Amino acid sequence: MKQRSVIRAIDILTLLSESLNGLSLNEIVEATDIPKTTVYEILLMLQEKAMVQVDESRVRKYQLGVQAFVIGSRFVRNLELVHTAAPVVDACSEELGQTVFLAMLDGHEIIYLYKKEPENVVIHTESVGNRAEVYCTSLGKAIISSLPDHELQSILDKVSYRKRTSRTHTNHNSLKEDLNECRKRGYAIDDREVLDFVYCVGAPVFDHRGKAVAGISCAGLYSDERDHRSEGGVLKEAAMKLSRRLGFDPGRKPYGGI
Repeated sequence: MKQRSVIRAIDILTLLSESLNGLSLNEIVEATDIPKTTVYEILLMLQEKAMVQVDESRVRKYQLGVQAFVIGSRFVRNLELVHTAAPVVDACSEELGQTVFLAMLDGHEIIYLYKKEPENVVIHTESVGNRAEVYCTSLGKAIISSLPDHELQSILDKVSYRKRTSRTHTNHNSLKEDLNECRKRGYAIDDREVLDFVYCVGAPVFDHRGKAVAGISCAGLYSDERDHRSEGGVLKEAAMKLSRRLGFDPGRKPYGGI
């Protein structure tokens, strides 16, 4: 019974983490299919530990509490990859004058781990901790294009395409053509595939096994004056610097999967 309660508490926290404005008790019950009394008791327990907080400005809404943020922040801060990558990402952002991200693959999505914005940033983009699709982001495409074919296919089998703009991939064939170009260039491009005015370039980061485990990208407003070759070159160099710090040897045989 205790184990079941823990699983339900995790399910509720996960649900709240995906909500921008919080959820009411009834909304949580409907989304989780957990009995209302049980949900209420779990929420009280989570409130006591500051994992959940209540917004009573209008309808009583439950949101993640400060302790959940503290735990998440500690995880990210202590993550070796973030610690190692931060100076590289910061320097890359300064050189390009763009917002630069670090993200890693998590299933068939990417999760943003770190970002560096220039002082006078024009647009505010993704936040650390957010998730995004692999098929329409430069980070996602950079990482999965560097995976062995069987691992790539396993990820694509889980992708549900959603047309975000007129340029978004909507099927495996067009995405695979793009990924082949990514492999040839050594970097990926998001040419206004998520938002009509945002253009991103991303490069893969490899670990000691030679496996693509992360990526770095620059994001900014679309402009005819942006040179993806120049930006891609800077990102590839930065990604390789980070890869070497993670133990990557460019001369070794490429990762072939398990």
